[in-house]
This record gives sequence, C-alpha cells and structure tokens, in this order.
Amino acid sequence: MAYALNGYFGTVQGTEYLNDIIARFLLSFKDYRPTRIKAKPTIEALGTYAPRIYKLKELQALKSLASNKLPRATADKFDDFTFWAIKFHCEDLIKTQGIPTANQLIQFAISNFEGKEYSTLKAKCRSVWHYYELRNWTIPVPYKRKCTKEQYMATRQENMNKVNQNRIIKNRNKIKAVLDDIFLQDDIKFKNGKYRVGKIAELTDLTRQSVSKYLKEFDLI
Repeated sequence: MAYALNGYFGTVQGTEYLNDIIARFLLSFKDYRPTRIKAKPTIEALGTYAPRIYKLKELQALKSLASNKLPRATADKFDDFTFWAIKFHCEDLIKTQGIPTANQLIQFAISNFEGKEYSTLKAKCRSVWHYYELRNWTIPVPYKRKCTKEQYMATRQENMNKVNQNRIIKNRNKIKAVLDDIFLQDDIKFKNGKYRVGKIAELTDLTRQSVSKYLKEFDLI
C-alpha cells in the first residue's frame, strides 16, 4: 500500500492537519508489517489489482491521534536557508550575466553547503533555475506602497473614524428602536418613569455605560 498527500503544509494549521492524517494512517495500519516482494509479480497477478483513489474525507472515520505525539514537521519553505541562499545567488547571476547555468548554481550549493546531500542540493538548484526560466530570467519587483507613510496613516485614521461613526449611528438606532417599542415600555421603565439602563443594555446587547451615554445625549436621564 502506498499513499501521497497533496497540499501546502507551510502553516501551523497545515502542519497540524498533516500530522493528524499521518497519525491516522499509523494507527489504522499499525498491525501490518511491510514485506519485501521477493519475486516479480506475474501478469495474471497484476490483472487482479484494482487501484483506487481515496479522498481525504473518506479518512474521517479513521482513528485520530493528537499531533503533539508526532514530531513536528518542518514544511515551511521560508525556514529553508539553503534554498534562499541559492535563490539570491541566482538573482545575482541574472543581474551580472543575464542567464545563469545550472552548473553555476550546483557548484555554488556544493561549495557552500558541504553537509547537505548532493541530490537535495541539486533538486533545490533545479527548482530555482526553473522558477526564473519560466519568468524569462526577470527578477520580480518588490511591492511598493503607492502612497507615502503619512498618506497611508491619514487614510487609515479616516477609515477608523468612519467605522467608529457607523458604530455610533448603529448603537443609537438600536436604542431608539427599543425606546419606541410600545410593547417594551413596561420592561424598560421603572414605576417612577425612569429608564432601566440594565434592561435596555440587555435588549440592545450594549454595555450599561454605552446605554447611559446615549440616554444622556437624548436628555432622558
């Protein structure tokens, strides 16, 4: 039996999800012992094999295991400093000579990361080389804010003011709706005619302080 999981596991939730799926496999097949095939299968034997694609949702019924019982996966590519060193070196070569050769990347990787396996370094170099080949050997331009920091902060403050103003209008309307409801008059007023701040706060889902503030604005207290 063989399986492959396809997806992006570079986030905390993604890593936990991956660990949980692996744990389900380990628990479900823990009684099986892998055996090496000693003889090549015959055509007749292969004819009885029916491959099937399983969806992840079909694994929901499998036993689960807390992800903290498994070693945490390190799938975040931003922690791969070897990859980024090769990538930046490739960009330097693009700036100086135009199109770098695959051998230049491999030689750089071997000379700077002697402790890494050759196949691993070669795979990283291939990934970087193909990335820039698909982009016609151009270096992506970093995102630049279209406005100054002062303009950005002013716009942000303006938006915050709009949000606060809309919240104030919404709260006022909620309180007015309760005050104008003739069926709630006995609930929101004491016998002496004063408003019950706590009851209005409960009906409008606001704090007592907010209700008192708006009632003062309405000259009701």
